Order: sequence, then structure tokens, then C-alpha cells
Amino acid sequence: MRMTTRWIAGAAGLYAFAAIATAAPAADGKEVFLAQKCNVCHAVSTAGIEATTKSEKMKGPDLVGTIQAHGADTMVKYLKKEVDLNGKKHPKEMKATDEEIQAMIAFLEAQKK
Repeated sequence: MRMTTRWIAGAAGLYAFAAIATAAPAADGKEVFLAQKCNVCHAVSTAGIEATTKSEKMKGPDLVGTIQAHGADTMVKYLKKEVDLNGKKHPKEMKATDEEIQAMIAFLEAQKK
């Protein structure tokens, strides 16, 4: 009987370890920003990121200080096209997970003038 109990406890511990080992690493906000190609339109000058577009019409603002100005919740909703800013929706809908968006917002929030 004890052997069975130990085996079950050991299997549960192994399962818990496997669940921890296979958990996805936390998203890196700067990597998400670049992977989503946000840098085509936007710069983040404090992080050394410049907008790559040559078109002034396509160029968006430098995002340093944007989270502080509008708030993290508002910016998440804006990226998901749930709210307007200055009467406009974000031109591109984010194709990222909530975790990735939160990581990117945290990265942008850390960028201060």
C-alpha cells in the first residue's frame, strides 16, 4: 500500500514539474513590438528604435511617454480597436496574445522622456 502512495505522490510531483518546465516563457515587450512590425510606423527613441517607413503620411508618433499620457488600459483597448484616440481607431489590429500585448505595454510604459 505504501508503495502505491509513494508512486502516486511521485507521479504528481513529476507532473507538476513537467507543467512548470513546459510553461511558455514570458513575452519580451520589445521583441513583441518588433515582431508585430510596430516600428514600421512608430519610433521608441529611448530604446533606439526608429520608424522604418519613408512615408510621412504613414509615420505615427514616437511612443515614448504615450502610455503615461493615455494609460495602459486605454492603450490596450486602442490596439484592439475597442476605443478611439483623437477620434480615430488604430490603423492596424494587433494579432498578438493578451500576454504579448501586456508585455509590449509594459515595455512602452518603461520608456520615459
